[in-house]
Amino acid sequence: MNEKLPLKERIAKEKEKFSKMDASTKKRYFRDYYLVPCLLSLALIIAVAWFAIDVFTSKKTVYSGATVGFDITDSGNEYLTEGFIKSLGSKYKRKKAELSRDTTATFSDGAKYDNMSIELAFTSQVSTGMYQYVILTEASFEHFSGYQFFVPLSDYSSSDKYASLDYVQTSSGESLGIRLSDQEKKNIGYLGEEELIFTFVYSGEHEDLNDSFIDYLFLGGQA
Repeated sequence: MNEKLPLKERIAKEKEKFSKMDASTKKRYFRDYYLVPCLLSLALIIAVAWFAIDVFTSKKTVYSGATVGFDITDSGNEYLTEGFIKSLGSKYKRKKAELSRDTTATFSDGAKYDNMSIELAFTSQVSTGMYQYVILTEASFEHFSGYQFFVPLSDYSSSDKYASLDYVQTSSGESLGIRLSDQEKKNIGYLGEEELIFTFVYSGEHEDLNDSFIDYLFLGGQA
């Protein structure tokens, strides 16, 4: 199997191919290969914009996350949002948490990462600090680990309090994620069979609640 080209090279190759076509061929090529992805991307951008408006203009939102490569039940969504806020006590009674569910599930599994626009949309969301954490399938975790926006979890992996957690480590021994147990999958409303991995992402917003959330997800909350 040929090694997948980097995004920059793929774009350059497409531009070169496009420049050699006549007008009729360009129209047909665009219709066959890009029209549907463009329409889907537009729908995704609109959805992201609405989500961003809600997250960044509402002063009540204090924590935000995303599921990547899978979806959860409505009760699981409630567990990760309203349930977490309730666990924080009366001080957060008028606050809220947000969850963006399965941010990359626009295409079938086989084509999900072949579409540049979907991948760019998600990485843009993370890069702009929209989320404090993400929960990913193992395949999604491996794919997006190359973007280097996962926060190292050395402070947790070296703590006796969190020693029992199942850390996912790089070849150099750095902990970047935590595997969810069957009970934790049940708590968040996941009904599938894939491995799920939790990690924090660089945000700069509301990171003071990271400890509270990891305690809630892995050490205390019940479905």
